[in-house]
Amino acid sequence: MSALTRPSATLDDVRATYIGEPVVAAGALVHFEVRIVSPVALPRGAEIGFARRWPSDWGTAQSADPAKPDYVRIGSARGSAVRWWSARMHLWHPFDHVMFVALLDDLRASEALCVQFGGAVGESPGFSAQTFIEEASSLSIRMRAGPDDTWNEVGRPTVRVVGAEPHRLVLTAPSRVGAGRRFTMHLRVEDRWGNPSRPDSDPVRIDGLDVPIHIDDSGWSRFELTLQQPGIHRIHARSQRFTATSNPIDVIDGPVDAFVYWGDIHAQSVIGCGARSIDAYYRHARDFAATDFGSHQANCFLVSNDEWTETATSTSKIHDDGRFVTLLGVEWSAQSAYGGDHNLYFPGDRAELHRCSHEFIADKSDVDTDIKHVDDLHAHYRGSDTLVAVHVGGRTADLRWHDASLDRLIEVHSTHATSEWFLFDALKRGYRMGVIAGSDGVDGRPGASHPGHMAVRNVRGGLTAVAMPDLSRAALWSALKARHCYGTTGARILVDFTVGDARMGDEITVASLPPFDIRIEGTAPIERIDFFRDDTLIDSIDTMASATASNAVRIAWCGTTAPGNWQRARMSWDGLIRVDGASIVDVQEWALDTPDEGIRDSDAHSVRFRTITAGDWDGVILTLDRIDTAEITFVSEPMTVHARLGDLQGSEPRTFEADNPARKLELRRLPSTMPAPDWKGRFIDASPPDGDHAYWIRVRQSDGEYAWSTPIFVTLQRTQ
Repeated sequence: MSALTRPSATLDDVRATYIGEPVVAAGALVHFEVRIVSPVALPRGAEIGFARRWPSDWGTAQSADPAKPDYVRIGSARGSAVRWWSARMHLWHPFDHVMFVALLDDLRASEALCVQFGGAVGESPGFSAQTFIEEASSLSIRMRAGPDDTWNEVGRPTVRVVGAEPHRLVLTAPSRVGAGRRFTMHLRVEDRWGNPSRPDSDPVRIDGLDVPIHIDDSGWSRFELTLQQPGIHRIHARSQRFTATSNPIDVIDGPVDAFVYWGDIHAQSVIGCGARSIDAYYRHARDFAATDFGSHQANCFLVSNDEWTETATSTSKIHDDGRFVTLLGVEWSAQSAYGGDHNLYFPGDRAELHRCSHEFIADKSDVDTDIKHVDDLHAHYRGSDTLVAVHVGGRTADLRWHDASLDRLIEVHSTHATSEWFLFDALKRGYRMGVIAGSDGVDGRPGASHPGHMAVRNVRGGLTAVAMPDLSRAALWSALKARHCYGTTGARILVDFTVGDARMGDEITVASLPPFDIRIEGTAPIERIDFFRDDTLIDSIDTMASATASNAVRIAWCGTTAPGNWQRARMSWDGLIRVDGASIVDVQEWALDTPDEGIRDSDAHSVRFRTITAGDWDGVILTLDRIDTAEITFVSEPMTVHARLGDLQGSEPRTFEADNPARKLELRRLPSTMPAPDWKGRFIDASPPDGDHAYWIRVRQSDGEYAWSTPIFVTLQRTQ
């Protein structure tokens, strides 16, 4: 099918009328109708396309069952025959999700073809609205009179998508402050999809604050607090319906040399293939997600010259040292065979745009400025003050090409997947890169991106922590270039990893290897800390292993269909857990990313579930009336396992693994008392080999959240 071009003359006056509510709640079931009326007869074979943008997770149309969501009814007054189907249309990018309707009979002039999304009110429950907020969610309606004609857009109605009912409170604090110094905290209320929600009328009480906090219709509020006592603090909030605990706050007695700031430097708005305006995008990062810094990374082959100017203007306008820092950037998005996705960051307010291609750019006048291969990209920017981050995205970066002076950062987690394999690949090659995480989000919600109905993403977005002396663009630039950063799956876990005076990202040369000091302050009980030399695990601390076990058993699974983007990584685990020799007293979901995942039904001896993994862990926690005689059968397409729970040794896990594709099933009796949310200790490499090595840690919390440190890069040169 051809791309959208100039309209066909016979369709100039076709009218597409949208009938429906102008404002809908995220994820709600709604009813709306589109009527197509042509002043001239439409011949048999004419086609209509109803297209949504790439990030859309509106419902997938079905006509099999009017009693189920997303039912669609199509017809005219005369009952004209039609055929319809859904497909992805790359040539219409970023309007990729399309429902096509083909006329099998002529449609008379002025006769309306009606498409009811969600069926008739009272007949069907409705059509699923997208799960993320958007000021103007658009439906592109396109027509062509026949297969040899061009497509003509005959309408583009929009609706405003707002947050749904309140689901939880989120309390965010700075990770490090000075004792006795006032600082700003952030409180927000989310719906179950992670959007700003209209709050309850009752106020929120904060520990240590006499005055209650009232959240207005924006869904968030800021307030000031002072902590006098040095040490780690976690602040609690409560309303009539919800409670929340802040991330850990490290209160320092005296001057603070290195604050820890949080941001998401990899996502995009409607400039690119995402949603929402770039101004709304940045405001979401600053005002709702409460991040300290951000960047905008649109796919270069989608960015017009005017949009690049708008990107620079918006990025500069919202930048404010001390409040919210931005970096101008773009994603150079060549095919993997030419180097793959590389995020480019520039230090100032303006930079020249060099695309990988003009594939979706109408104005070809500057096509000679394209940089088509990563070798040429490195050559062009080498010696300039430019930062590059490589990542697993739509076009995964090929690590065979590398420039150490530019490629300073590597992304280990995004809404595509948890991609540890990518980090291990870089470490095997001896690359010295800072570890980051972000969203790579297309929903216009940087810093708080969720996968929703999982139409184009799998997991929740991550965050990057950066240690720097102050919140300024200059400090952020220097810290990222020095690799003084680490990544998490989204939790603001405080990680200190040092050896002597060296910290994450530093390079040292030693004659003998000293111990590595670790301090973790988590947002949930710390379960495990792994210590690596390069890509080799050399030591671990499992804080649950020696604890007294309870009758609660965590059954968790992890896997990827293949390394790569969301499509390649996605592994479906829909299945059943059957329990024999015991009864299920309670069942809870564990580490799931979206309401679309979870327990479908359960009884005293079985649980049915639906989840998707992409390098992350999902699971359930079963509390049983007894363990000694209990047996489980885990049944799913990726893996089926039968095991006796009485064979579990205390709280030590038992793991079942399979390859091609890689997947795991883990059984673990949870301890009667969960471990602390903090851990402090040392790791020693007892037999370090000479040469260059990268030492780093991985932190796993009991709630499934992870953190990955940037390595400390050690050259060991023993004296003779």
